[in-house]
Amino acid sequence: MNDNKQLDKKANIYTSKVFVNEEMRRAVNEVFDSGMFVMGKKKEEFEKKFAEFIGSKYAIAISNGTTALEVTLQSLGIGKGDEVIVPSHTAFPTIEPILQLSATPVFVDIDPKIYTIDPKAVERAVTKKTKVIMPVHLYGHPADLDPIIEICKEKNIFLVEDACQAHNAKYKGKIVGSFGIAGCFSFYPSKNVTVCGDGGMIVTNDEEINKKARMLLNHGQDGNYNHVILGHNYRLSEIQCAIGIKQLEMIEHFTKRRREIAELYQENLKDTKLILPFEAEYARHVYHLYVIRTEADKRDKIIEGLKKEGIHCGIHYPIPCHQQEAVKHKEIKVPFLPITEKIVKEIITLPIYPLLKDEEVKMISEKIKKLI
Repeated sequence: MNDNKQLDKKANIYTSKVFVNEEMRRAVNEVFDSGMFVMGKKKEEFEKKFAEFIGSKYAIAISNGTTALEVTLQSLGIGKGDEVIVPSHTAFPTIEPILQLSATPVFVDIDPKIYTIDPKAVERAVTKKTKVIMPVHLYGHPADLDPIIEICKEKNIFLVEDACQAHNAKYKGKIVGSFGIAGCFSFYPSKNVTVCGDGGMIVTNDEEINKKARMLLNHGQDGNYNHVILGHNYRLSEIQCAIGIKQLEMIEHFTKRRREIAELYQENLKDTKLILPFEAEYARHVYHLYVIRTEADKRDKIIEGLKKEGIHCGIHYPIPCHQQEAVKHKEIKVPFLPITEKIVKEIITLPIYPLLKDEEVKMISEKIKKLI
């Protein structure tokens, strides 16, 4: 009996939680009532509003963030023999499309303060085979883009932004995803804007990418039943688009709340020996994830201690991409990336989402302080 009471007192807090309101439910019912479930008016509206939000000429709704990257690279003609420079410290779906297209990921290290791609490492990695540089705006913090843009201009290399974790993040006052030849976003349930399932978006000002990407995601068609190129079935449903429209309308609120929660964590944990997230002077961090660092030998104790209290944390990401078995099987040169290989043993993702309450943030912080 006492054990049950103790369980009842536990928190039930996860690293993310989806925001759902009545407007989203009504939007889904509108789709049911319309009878149009794919390639309809909701998709057109979502694309139009997302393009306006980013400040791009085109936005192309697609099945998820991974396929957004794949179709973008395919639209650029990336294939066997081409090199794509990427950070190893990222979600594996950043790397997967490169491998699927038989291109070669060239892994580089990261900035130890903001965890995004190191421009100096990028410069050293460029070869005659380099066709794309793909910075990842990891955890919601923009990569340092200016030096990378200069390299791309000088060497005639495409810049493709993986902005899957960075909706509404800004680099020097401008929203990320709008700097390269294309930017790619994900609307997975944990993201800052979600479609309550899988979903993605490609943004670009390039007419050729817009045209080719739309064909590729819809069986290579240019008009009904006219299959011009070999494509895929990567369409985004009307239900997902309807939800995405409503979520997009709330993005400023979501961003404000995530930043408030991050500030609370910073204030409550500032006197510890933990390494807390850093926001560069040029950046607006949108805190898709709130990632702290501790000594490697203390990490498991903190994670397990919090889990016993019903607070579920994460590790984003425990195995660097260059050390994944799927990469090793491709016989790709595996570099030594000292910063990446160090921090993956130290990082912990704390809960952060707009529905998280101030008192919950303070409670989590106090329990962490006790554990360390």
